[in-house]
Amino acid sequence: MVQSVSQIEHKDPVHRLPPRRAAAVDHPAAVHLPSLHEEVSAAGPPRLRANRRCGWRYCAGLTARITVRGREAEIIADVDVCVAGGGPAGLGAALAAARQGARVCLLERYGFLGGNFTAASVGTVCGLYVNEGGTFDYVTRGIAQEVADALQSAGSAFGPIPFKETAVLLYVPWAAKRLFDHLVSEQERLTLFLHALVSDVVVAVDSEGDSTLEAVVVATKRGPQAVRARAFVDATGDADLLAFADAPTTIGGPGERQIASMQFVMEHVDVAGVMDAGGLETLASVIAEHGSHLSRDSGAVLPTFRPGEVIGAMTRVRGPDGEALDTTDLAQVTYGELEGRRLAEEAATFLVEHMPGFAEAFLADTAPVLGVRETRRAVGEYVLTGSDVAEQARFDDAIAAGAWPQEYHVRGRSTEYHFLPPGGYYQVPLRSLRPLRLRNVWVAGRCVSADHHALASLRVMGPSMALGQAAGTAAVLMACCDRDDAEGVRASLVEQGAYLG
Repeated sequence: MVQSVSQIEHKDPVHRLPPRRAAAVDHPAAVHLPSLHEEVSAAGPPRLRANRRCGWRYCAGLTARITVRGREAEIIADVDVCVAGGGPAGLGAALAAARQGARVCLLERYGFLGGNFTAASVGTVCGLYVNEGGTFDYVTRGIAQEVADALQSAGSAFGPIPFKETAVLLYVPWAAKRLFDHLVSEQERLTLFLHALVSDVVVAVDSEGDSTLEAVVVATKRGPQAVRARAFVDATGDADLLAFADAPTTIGGPGERQIASMQFVMEHVDVAGVMDAGGLETLASVIAEHGSHLSRDSGAVLPTFRPGEVIGAMTRVRGPDGEALDTTDLAQVTYGELEGRRLAEEAATFLVEHMPGFAEAFLADTAPVLGVRETRRAVGEYVLTGSDVAEQARFDDAIAAGAWPQEYHVRGRSTEYHFLPPGGYYQVPLRSLRPLRLRNVWVAGRCVSADHHALASLRVMGPSMALGQAAGTAAVLMACCDRDDAEGVRASLVEQGAYLG
């Protein structure tokens, strides 16, 4: 427990941000875009053409740039630790930092917390458990176990549910949304801003070329506003802080990036009838017999514990070229959201027509957003590799452990799994949370420093919460004591009940 956070002194507020470099834009300030029913003629409006790179027929394929004027940004918070992103990793980071006495600001782009936990309505928490040879125990403890236990105590989750050679926790997304509201609201030293989309950062660069982040800028209805802090956690899922700070990042090319999914909710399902008919085994056989047109050759229908309601996990949302979308690209993510809803509707219709227990069911809604598995990630002091996962690597600076299989949504319509042996787990080093050339920033969640094959295991929500807890703890030590040593982080995590392996 850090005792000196409240005694930290801060400089006088700086109310002016330096002008940004020119920003790239995909279209001019005013341009006619065709409607969904309007064709683009060969002549077309001036400089408007189909964007063949992304395959999205209605976007403007322009390369022009404009200069964005320098603007002032009101400082809305001046804290010890700023956490960008309120998903599983960001929640772990913010709660860990606030509980240690730090003044924390948590920024979330949606109107609610949870990330893929809630916005993507995943329905299962993966990566919580290690297979002990027929029984299951937590491998991600601390805040991750606290969340799982709270949902189960409220009757809104059930687990561990055996799945292949591992296990998952079934949960109700709405219940998770309200749990996260309560967990954050209970922390008096934590300030939450929703609808706060990170749009820039303010960086100071020293003579050796290393950078210190000074503030995060968010886009709001009142223009840019800023949060200043002594330490930062990038839990945006897309390494946004690093990208805006020009720190090293990477993103996988074709065949080296996971494909997104769109979950959907169905009501009036005869859940008992589904189970009596064989559940997931019957679903697989029905898809094999009648579902060659579906985007995925397997999937699941997940009971939510509410009468007649299930979450469908049966889609694979590719770009027009058949490859994974880059959801940091505005045109591609727009295409993905529309295509995801089309595929969800297609899968729901299939269930009604072919799956026992769905004859009277209907599609109630899709998840608010795509479930993104992999995009831009950090290049850190250590890049965790697929070999580290498969060989159950151990590290002196370990801050978390993982046991979820390497799960690939990449090729064709099938999902590939590479399991660890019973009792097997790997460790994650603190160095994978420390990006290069940014002294006071840590990363957590799916944008950690890991290669495509390590991320196939590490990206899921259980480990993400554990990585967030570690990143938040490290950020507090930096903010209050100017310490960044692994031993201090590890000792604090053990006191918090985390499992390091």
